[in-house]
Amino acid sequence: MIYSERAVIIIFGVILLVTSGSALRCWVCASNVNVMCKDPMNTTDHQATFHTRTCDSGNYGSAKPICRKIVKREYGERVILRQCSTPNHDEVNIDDGPCSSTSQPGNDAIESCHICSSDLCNSATSVPIMGILYASMALFTYNFC
Repeated sequence: MIYSERAVIIIFGVILLVTSGSALRCWVCASNVNVMCKDPMNTTDHQATFHTRTCDSGNYGSAKPICRKIVKREYGERVILRQCSTPNHDEVNIDDGPCSSTSQPGNDAIESCHICSSDLCNSATSVPIMGILYASMALFTYNFC
């Protein structure tokens, strides 16, 4: 019985580590155009239908596409941009983390910028879901194995 439980845990852990081969999906919206894009973001099925996009890898050259979330001040108003994007040369090896300073366009005051590379990762929070899953798996394994 213990071996079957460990097998299930190991299989679940491997599944968490394997990345999908499908195209990346990102939230694509701007809060100054659609208030539903503001934080906290409403991520219901209705929202997902109208504000998600599959990032076509053909549009990004040899670089893999990423999701980007930028929070900035534009004419004094706080604006949140969520988009598919191309990583800058110094962001190519970042899977989940802060944007580079060169990725902040214009003269607007940037409050924060974050890039990530898992489906719909540029929603409201900056806590990576895979990190939570890994930590939960480690805790579960420690307690029950």
